[in-house]
Amino acid sequence: MLGLPVLHNLDEFGLLSKISKKWIYQFSIHSERYYKEYNIPKKNGKLRAIAQPNKKLKELQYWILVHILEKLKVSESCKGFEKRSSTLDNLIPHKEANTIMVLDLKDFFTSVNAIQVYSIFKSIGYNNLIATVLTNCCTFNGYLPQGGPCSPKLANLSAMKLDLRIQGFVKKRAINFTRYADDLSFSGRYPSKIAKIKPIIKHIIENEGFELNNSKTRIAGISRQKKITGLVISEFNIGIGKQKYKQIRSKIYHLTLDKEQKNIKLIAEIKGWLSYLNSIDKASLTKAKNYILNLSEKNPTKIITHLLDTKDAALLKNKRLEKAY
Repeated sequence: MLGLPVLHNLDEFGLLSKISKKWIYQFSIHSERYYKEYNIPKKNGKLRAIAQPNKKLKELQYWILVHILEKLKVSESCKGFEKRSSTLDNLIPHKEANTIMVLDLKDFFTSVNAIQVYSIFKSIGYNNLIATVLTNCCTFNGYLPQGGPCSPKLANLSAMKLDLRIQGFVKKRAINFTRYADDLSFSGRYPSKIAKIKPIIKHIIENEGFELNNSKTRIAGISRQKKITGLVISEFNIGIGKQKYKQIRSKIYHLTLDKEQKNIKLIAEIKGWLSYLNSIDKASLTKAKNYILNLSEKNPTKIITHLLDTKDAALLKNKRLEKAY
């Protein structure tokens, strides 16, 4: 009924996934052998443990993600790591709120164990063998790995009951709730109501097998800047905020100081930010593009001109021709 692939045994699994039965068996029995472990720094200076599957296992995990997991629905409150959903969708329900509270789940992926993953695959109709194999291929040392393609979707599915319980609790109190991965956001018109719900929310989180990261709890009232998943929210606007825009502007200006004209990495980074602004903050994008155009006009031989789109490059060229005549 869900349009999922019919799998009764490893032969059928191998035939549909185009990955040999031998490899699927190896991944299921000895999955830990096919991961590379390393750490990356967090914003707070601590290290985040990453377990990245090798090319072959990652190929199988992407097959599971596309053909099975992406066909499963998550809760309406879930906005992260889902198709046709973005950080902007996570903010829209909170746009007109006077008060916002943001909570953080500690070690979101590794809080989901193999038993919970197995339950997900069993609940959609797979037999014990296939549910076990799928679980083993998607978990590392008994938990969801930070770095596996299936981990975000499986974590969202595992947190569905958490979402529904919180949604049921806050809805009666006229409070909005969304979850973007491990970030839980609450908003409302009455500050006193928002502050009172935290103990109950904490109880629900712990009762569902997750843990609250108390150090990342933030409450912002009328007089404070309201920020959710890195974006600043006001009654009439959603955007990156003045501070982040100044940082992007500084990176753009740095390209006019590059004497060797080889800062391709910074060019790629700024293009990434421009693409992000295009989907999130059109007003800041317009300001950034105008700034790039003005600097390119003053520095026509600098690498900053690589940031110009076709329309702005043509506009700048016409300006130079007019000056020449």
